[in-house]
Amino acid sequence: MAQTSLEWSFFHPLRSEWIDLGKSGSVQEALMKTGELPDPFYGLNEEKFAWIEDHDWKLKAIFFLTQDELQKNIELDFSGIDTYAHLSLNGVFIDSFENAFIPYHLKLDSGLKVGLNELELLITPPVRYHKLQWETERYHLPAPNDVHKIAVAPYTRKPQYQFGWDWSLRLNTIGLTGPAVLRIGDKARVINKSIRVLELKEDEAVLEFVIELSDKTIQELTWNSAIFGDTIVKSADDLFKRTVAISDPELWWPRGMGAQSIYTDLWSFQSSDSTLIANQEVDFGVKTSELITETDQWGTSYYFKINGERVFAKGANYIPQDIFPDRIQDEDIEELVQQMAVSNFNMVRVWGGGFYQKEAFYSACDRLGIMVWQDLMFACAMYPGDSSFLDNVQRELKYQIPRISAHPSVVLFNGNNEVEVAWGNWGFQIKYGLYGESAKEIEKAYDDLFKQLAPEVIQANSSIPYIHTSPLSNWGKDDYYNHGSQHYWGVWHGKDPIEDFGKKIGRFNAEYGFQSFPEYNTLRTFSTEADWDISSPVMKQHQKSYVGNDMILKHAKRLYGTPTDFKQFVYFSQLTQAMAVSMAIAGHRIDSPRCGGTLYWQLNDCWPVSSWSSIDYYGNWKALQYRAKEDYRDLAILERFSDLENRSYYLVSDLRVPQEINYDWQVVRLNGKVINSGEGQILLEKDKPFELKIDAESNGCRDKHKSHQLIISINNGAEEYTRSFDMLGSKYEQEVANRKVCLELVSIDEIAKSAVLRVTNDEFIADLWLVSSKFGVRFDRNFISLLPGTHDLKIAFEELPEQSDFEFYYR
Repeated sequence: MAQTSLEWSFFHPLRSEWIDLGKSGSVQEALMKTGELPDPFYGLNEEKFAWIEDHDWKLKAIFFLTQDELQKNIELDFSGIDTYAHLSLNGVFIDSFENAFIPYHLKLDSGLKVGLNELELLITPPVRYHKLQWETERYHLPAPNDVHKIAVAPYTRKPQYQFGWDWSLRLNTIGLTGPAVLRIGDKARVINKSIRVLELKEDEAVLEFVIELSDKTIQELTWNSAIFGDTIVKSADDLFKRTVAISDPELWWPRGMGAQSIYTDLWSFQSSDSTLIANQEVDFGVKTSELITETDQWGTSYYFKINGERVFAKGANYIPQDIFPDRIQDEDIEELVQQMAVSNFNMVRVWGGGFYQKEAFYSACDRLGIMVWQDLMFACAMYPGDSSFLDNVQRELKYQIPRISAHPSVVLFNGNNEVEVAWGNWGFQIKYGLYGESAKEIEKAYDDLFKQLAPEVIQANSSIPYIHTSPLSNWGKDDYYNHGSQHYWGVWHGKDPIEDFGKKIGRFNAEYGFQSFPEYNTLRTFSTEADWDISSPVMKQHQKSYVGNDMILKHAKRLYGTPTDFKQFVYFSQLTQAMAVSMAIAGHRIDSPRCGGTLYWQLNDCWPVSSWSSIDYYGNWKALQYRAKEDYRDLAILERFSDLENRSYYLVSDLRVPQEINYDWQVVRLNGKVINSGEGQILLEKDKPFELKIDAESNGCRDKHKSHQLIISINNGAEEYTRSFDMLGSKYEQEVANRKVCLELVSIDEIAKSAVLRVTNDEFIADLWLVSSKFGVRFDRNFISLLPGTHDLKIAFEELPEQSDFEFYYR
């Protein structure tokens, strides 16, 4: 048996020449390598990629067969074709394709010959593929994020964010999203598997294992398991299913609630004539998840139970890590999931405008205890309901649902992002002229897709709960926040004051956020300092939100004053974003158990851009990521805002066991002098936030002209944690007008790639932002306020920085 990853080339329609593509990737990436196309991220270069969509693209690959090989079983596997394509073998049509979200397995049983064989893949961009339909259809489906004049994103089963978004460039990739493999001699192999927990009792778990083979003619096999032994299994609807029981199972728990127990089994399969079909190592976990949506004293709940226990969800929304899917490597995915765990996440939402993630993503979430809320790949548009589209989606779901639900980290399938709320609240009917029969057709298509097809496939292939959309409730009216999931955009897209982030709280907050600019190193990758003005063409090209820079400036001025230059604007943007989202997180956690979870928008970027991300395209943490790490601690100290002048402080716990907490607090002058203090002891329980009674009234602490710092420490016997909060008065700038700050790099360990950055300051400094001109330098703390003294911060690096590489900014 042999297998070969094919090498491809493509025909340039303007230059009439063949160009190497490689094993996978897009036409755009290949033309960037040759130098014909520039870096799309730099300057205004995005515009130079539009012409790609005006042409069909012909790809070809050649392979050779011997007479002996020609007699064997020969198959061709495509891991991903992007998107509309026709395949020919030696000039004869073989098959057509129309979905970038599924692999294709083809048996090549005719048209082959001894010697050279040629495969040709003709790929048509979505705009060209649907042009005639778009020009002749009775009405257009709403697609507000498709920025092309021929907006066909809803018809196309490929990543929606590539059509343009308010944080993404328009770049529709053309090509292969993974290798195409030629297999010679393989009779059959496992092409998909699923694992579902059918029943979980105190002393036993019942699981169902399911596999799908490439060879559909096999009707019976012997299934050997290293854990469960041998059994004979017959095919049913092209699937082989096996039910097993585990006594006293070790359960998989989310991070912070228990161990992430994973079983490793070795499966082997033999046909009825004892021929070995395949061996496969399989990891699985034992866990149940429930989404609780029921009437209660507040309205309609929305929270998760894992293994029968309620969990408060903490995390963010995850988008594709690059505009070019094939560029995203497993190690990039694993690194970002690791950053989630380091930041005390226990959930991540895979947003519905990207793509279903690779195995590396779900496996990393399994290992690190990150629950996965999985959207189906539909977002912010209305979708067709004709039989051909539904059949296409059904094939997609029948592949993706079993594969994804096999992972214990997956706790929810969500049908779409904002499709129902868009139809009800975004004015689609007026803008697109959708009334009467056309409106009924669109509404029926929604029901057929998200309320019939999707739940049927999910229920048949998994035990994961399903909800048809997010959010279930719109933002705006007070009662909306009492029911179901919420996407709160009243500050960014509305006129709400920033402190409403912590006041307008949904039952589950699945989206909310505030934008910031990335750090200066990232800005330098796509601009020169001559472009560093929010009104420059380059900065406008890298600000896709219609309200972006004005909204940032509006709220930054209120919190921190008018920035003196672009650099300070960037700095203030990050501080404002961190403050906004921290207000929300604190409000959400303190509102538990009424509130069931908090997932801010968004974790990451697909290119270097001003956006809602907390980690920029190059992996640099913004102020928000540092703040979220503290706000998401299992035992956390939180600051709640009644308004910008009045704040209260809470202790919260997500731990399953009540904690004996010793706490103390101090109010100090900016010179470090203690002017008030207190201490106490409590039994802190999950879902029972505790408000600290801090006497900040005495000694002039509430004088709005005076500045202080509040320092709170807690100890549960296992760990001690301290967090400080600034209370800066109106005279703060004059009080510390002549500050001196020195940096020194010490304790350098080049083997471990770590060091200590020593900060010495003679006066109090607020929100110290440390940056390095070298990429890959990470700080254990940043955007911190420091009383006078010497402070050590740990750093990690890829390349040892010089002391002169560091810059700092503060207030």
